[in-house]
Amino acid sequence: MIATDTRRTAAPRSATLWALLVVDAGLLVTSGAIHLDLWNIAYRHVSVLGPLFLLQVISAFVLAAGLLVTRHILAVVAALGLVIGTIIGFILAVTVGLFNFTLPFISAEAWTVLAVEAVAIVTLTATGLLLLRRRAEAR
Repeated sequence: MIATDTRRTAAPRSATLWALLVVDAGLLVTSGAIHLDLWNIAYRHVSVLGPLFLLQVISAFVLAAGLLVTRHILAVVAALGLVIGTIIGFILAVTVGLFNFTLPFISAEAWTVLAVEAVAIVTLTATGLLLLRRRAEAR
């Protein structure tokens, strides 16, 4: 009976974890795709920021795959670092400037990716907490 109860609670948690990981990966891919489009239409010729946009794109795609393949807390932490860093970079570019570049206006795409990354912070945090909880229960 105890084994049945364990399986009953483990299955929903496993499904929840997979759902969160898929959502996390989708949000990272969305962020990367929007940054790729922004790079293509506006930032490809901006020194320093142009290559950083491409680095964000590559990192987002690699981390999305890494989350799904590894399901490891370090992948979650790295993804959180990417989206938080991207938001900080955006705030700096809008307010005081970043690498001698100040954003002259904020496009709809910029607001969209900001919202995507804010949601990603919430879902990645939930994923990380669930992974930590599973690790603690396994001990």
